[in-house]
Amino acid sequence: MINWNLRKKIQNLISGQKKGDGLDRESGYRDLTPESDTKNSEEYIRALHWAIKNKDVKNIALSGPYGSGKSSVIKTYLEKYPKTKYLSISLAAFSTPMKSVNGEGEDDKSSSLANDWTLDDVDENVIEEGILKQLFYRVDVGKIPQSRYRKIKKLSYWKMFFTLLMLTVVASAVYLEINPNVLEDFKNTVINNGAFFHLNQWSSYAVFTVTIFGLLLLITTVLKYVMSNFRIANINLGDKASISKKEEKESIFDKSLDEIVYFFESTTYDTVFIEDLDRFNQPNIFIKLRELNTVINNYDNIKRKVVFIYAIKDDMFKDEERTKFFDFIVPVIPYINATNSGEILRGLLKFEKGEDGTYKSMNYDISDRYIWKISPFVQDMRVLTNICNEFLVYKRTLKTTKLKDEEMFSMITFKNLYPKEFAELQAERGIVKDAFQEKEKFVINEKQKLEEQIVPKREILKNVNNDILLDLKEIKIVFLGFLSYDNGTYYPLKNLQINNGTKYSYREIIKEDFDLTKFENMNQVIIGYDISNDYHEKTHTVSNITKKMESEGNQYLKRMNDLQFSEKSKKQELISEIQNLEEKIAKIDGYSLKELIAEFGEDFLPEGISKYGILKFLLINGYINEGYVDYINYFHPNSITKDENDYLRSIRMRNKAKNFAFEIKNLQQVSDRIYDAEYRQTETLNYLLTDFMLIQCSEKTNKKYYFDGFELDKGMEHYQFTKEYIERGQNVNDFISELCKYYRHMWKNIAEDVSLLDETKYNYLSLILNNATMDQIVVLDEVDRSNCIKNFIVEDEKSLACLNGVSADVLIELISRQSIVFRKISNVGANAEVLNYIYQNDMYELNNSMISSMIKFYHPDLADGLGNAHYTTILNADINVLNNRIWDDFEDYINHFVLGIDENVSEDINAVEDIIERLANTNIELAIAVLDKEKVSWDNLDECCENNVEKEKKKEIWNYLFDNRRISCTWKNFESYYIEFGITIELSDWFNENCSDVVKSEKTDKIDNECIKNIIINPEITVQAVGQIVDNYNCDEEIEFNVSKLPEDKIYVLIRKHYIRYSLSNTEKIKSNAIDGFGIYCREYIDQFINDLPSVSLNESEVVMLLNDTTIDKHFKPEILKKISAGIMTKKLAQTIASNQFDVDKVYVERAWKFLDNTERHMLLVYHLQVYSVAEISRLLMELGGEWSKLSDNKSRHKEEISIDVNGHNERLLLQLQKKGFITSYQEKNDRKKRCFEVWVKQQ
Repeated sequence: MINWNLRKKIQNLISGQKKGDGLDRESGYRDLTPESDTKNSEEYIRALHWAIKNKDVKNIALSGPYGSGKSSVIKTYLEKYPKTKYLSISLAAFSTPMKSVNGEGEDDKSSSLANDWTLDDVDENVIEEGILKQLFYRVDVGKIPQSRYRKIKKLSYWKMFFTLLMLTVVASAVYLEINPNVLEDFKNTVINNGAFFHLNQWSSYAVFTVTIFGLLLLITTVLKYVMSNFRIANINLGDKASISKKEEKESIFDKSLDEIVYFFESTTYDTVFIEDLDRFNQPNIFIKLRELNTVINNYDNIKRKVVFIYAIKDDMFKDEERTKFFDFIVPVIPYINATNSGEILRGLLKFEKGEDGTYKSMNYDISDRYIWKISPFVQDMRVLTNICNEFLVYKRTLKTTKLKDEEMFSMITFKNLYPKEFAELQAERGIVKDAFQEKEKFVINEKQKLEEQIVPKREILKNVNNDILLDLKEIKIVFLGFLSYDNGTYYPLKNLQINNGTKYSYREIIKEDFDLTKFENMNQVIIGYDISNDYHEKTHTVSNITKKMESEGNQYLKRMNDLQFSEKSKKQELISEIQNLEEKIAKIDGYSLKELIAEFGEDFLPEGISKYGILKFLLINGYINEGYVDYINYFHPNSITKDENDYLRSIRMRNKAKNFAFEIKNLQQVSDRIYDAEYRQTETLNYLLTDFMLIQCSEKTNKKYYFDGFELDKGMEHYQFTKEYIERGQNVNDFISELCKYYRHMWKNIAEDVSLLDETKYNYLSLILNNATMDQIVVLDEVDRSNCIKNFIVEDEKSLACLNGVSADVLIELISRQSIVFRKISNVGANAEVLNYIYQNDMYELNNSMISSMIKFYHPDLADGLGNAHYTTILNADINVLNNRIWDDFEDYINHFVLGIDENVSEDINAVEDIIERLANTNIELAIAVLDKEKVSWDNLDECCENNVEKEKKKEIWNYLFDNRRISCTWKNFESYYIEFGITIELSDWFNENCSDVVKSEKTDKIDNECIKNIIINPEITVQAVGQIVDNYNCDEEIEFNVSKLPEDKIYVLIRKHYIRYSLSNTEKIKSNAIDGFGIYCREYIDQFINDLPSVSLNESEVVMLLNDTTIDKHFKPEILKKISAGIMTKKLAQTIASNQFDVDKVYVERAWKFLDNTERHMLLVYHLQVYSVAEISRLLMELGGEWSKLSDNKSRHKEEISIDVNGHNERLLLQLQKKGFITSYQEKNDRKKRCFEVWVKQQ
């Protein structure tokens, strides 16, 4: 039966034929209010009506999950039984901060709104107040005249006027009745006043009447204004109750109970519907309502039954609580959930079954498959209805553009489920924007990975194309010649032995199948050779010969591997691999987010996207894509063609849709619609648009952005366009001239393109040199510090011949303008004059190879030192031309060589000092970087930064040395820094760590008492370091310390070591600033302190501290105690006297006795019983009470028992009593019943 009803309900909803279904058939919109559903709610209505009519049922529950249709059942019932005297109370508060039942918060919603939601932290009184407001404000105040509730009523102007008029008439009549003679006098007064204005009798009466009416009108106006602007601060419920936040202990219902009962007594309401109360998750409010219902129904003056009907969720109460609380429960079955929401959605979107048996929407391009994909995310009827309404609005508003309905519907669904995130999307931020930004980052990273795979392959192909060695045998011959060359002499090699291993003969090595990789990572080579038929061996020891060879450009082992690809098939295979990788780069650049997820997975999406279930689904399936902006904005297609609009959309979506040759007819209009930043995208590249930029956009900003894109493109799309545009042959010179202004990497990309023939490269270079300014050429050359043009020219002996189409003046200016022409020195094609010009005019790149060549030329014996002591070697060589070159750009040299060579870690201290003095004033960071790498230390700090270093820079260098423990731990170095900069954090940190070594070193004259004092009082110096100082430094005279500014731990140390000496002033300072140290101070100088005690003021806490100090001899303590008068005894002082054994005057003991409890009095007697006479002891024992009172009677000798306590205090007191002669003896008694002391009291 239930399943049939549910199915029928869905069918009715789909058909849209129900009466009162909220559908406007003309517009297609549906309202979101509860629907009247008579057919499908029959059983609910029948059950509810039965329960209402049942005399024993007074509390009824409509139970069902959120969105199940409880409100619709109530609406249907009221329509079926319109004579029901009902009140409807709804407590929906959608503006209040909400929290899910599972505690995850609003942002943690799952994929639909089917979850139950509650209002967070709403006070019960607020809920009760809301119920009362809806209760009392439902009826007119006239129906409940005795109610203490007061609400604003509309004031009628004329009603007030006629009321005043009647009051005036009545008052006048009563007055005339009492004083009839007044009327005649009044008439005469009116007539006389009228005569003054020349009026007759009747005119005077008329004027008077009008005046009276005018005054009444004025009074009415004033009175209405006053009453309209008067406001009541709160709703007063009488003397005993008011709806305010006072009297919090009593609830609103309790305070207003008589008002509520009066309300139902004065009205005819017998049914109260209460909705949305379960949102507050406050079960107590239901208990109060049930109690209220009971009170109303039990009140004798209310002769009818009043029923409360609650619309609640199923899990509001536990099973036993539900049946116990409610008299009847009507379960409401939800007819929408994850399994059937698709069927309802098909009805809302007007799906019909086609001839092929599949369902299709008659009005929208939305597939049935899409409906079943998205519907599980929407499980609430109101949300589903609103999505369809908004979709219809967007569809009709954006009808001029051909947008996809499924993508539009997806965007509207996302908007309804996550309105906050949708608002952020419209503001170009939020989780959706983050997803597409992460996509861009991922694409960049993947392209970079592919580029990293291409680079080594291009390098191999480049080496193969440029290799001057023709075959493997020639490489081996040259390689062996390189190894046998030493100091200008070639040795006729016979065999080689590597690292004391196997010997290989010359013939064996030359064989085709011998693998040269056996010579990798050599550090020792023994060459065997014959001279005059005599066999000799020469040993070469190098840190790493392979690295040495590579540094000199002789990468023979690498070239041997590269040469394997020289065969045509293998070379073609390598080129094919490069092309495939380039195609992948181009392909991934055009991927949509959906395609990217399908190819690489979803891991690159933002971390927080998982909690937005439907968003993740929409992104993965492409329902929200790069073109999302078209679904939230207008588009006007009047001025460009559809294809041109598609071209613009492909730019927006970063999806390459048109080739370079795509014909753009409306160039001006299309250009105006491209954003500046979009000009940089690869999707914008177009031959005709480029021509337009060159010819008609000479001064426009978008032209700059367009050509900026060539430089900013990290892929190869712009570079590929450059080559194809040049091959097209139109506007080439203008194109190159414009490119040279922006495309700084143009020639670098050309030079590194292994797919181009050298002839083509020289053609491109000729175009650049003929159409660019020299400044632009320099920029192209020096991009990335690559010197790519110079390298291309220098590395090829035929380069100048191949550039014969370029003006000679341009070539001369290029060579003259660029101070570095050659990367290596070669005699091929060069005469002595050119070589001399190169050396004298710095026409070479400053690299390790060139420096090594120059060092070898002047001082060959020093060359090996360049590997680990580069600058030291140069200083020792003392080559003026090289030194000047280095010092001209010293920072660059330091970066590239001293810091750039990993093995360069053995610079001597003289070289490091020279580096620091040259860099400190201009680049302190670089100087410190050198110090950080070269692990040199200074014995004498004064030798560092000795010449021409600014004081602040010197301080920074010295601070580094102290921080990194790069100086000797001596007083001399401490003194140097101290005199120059004082005690800084760096100095104090160094001293704290190394003080044990410093204090043992020889002291200088500057380390005097004043210096020691400054060290000690410095807050950065630790107490441990102070301890080291005072242990090793004997003061020859007293050092004055400002004790008030010293921390207590340092005061302790100084007191113990007698650095702080005794004086009355120090006593007061320490007492004021270091109370704990005061005790130590007194103990260290107890004799002097006791002598000065009359001059020292002590408060109670100080006296207590000293009395409790067990290290102070007890014979001093009586004097200390006397600093406090017995008359101002306190409990704390009394406890101190009771717990310490020393001679105390009786007056103090007597005063202390009054402040102590029995336990403390017990101890007081243990320590100070001797001050009392035997007669007084009897009184004290009586006051002590308990078992001790039995001993107080000493008139006769008798025996008593005293318990044995765990801590032995009782026995100690008995011993004192015996010594005093109050008792004669005591002994321990042990029997089976108990253990105690038997005490004999002495007769007095």
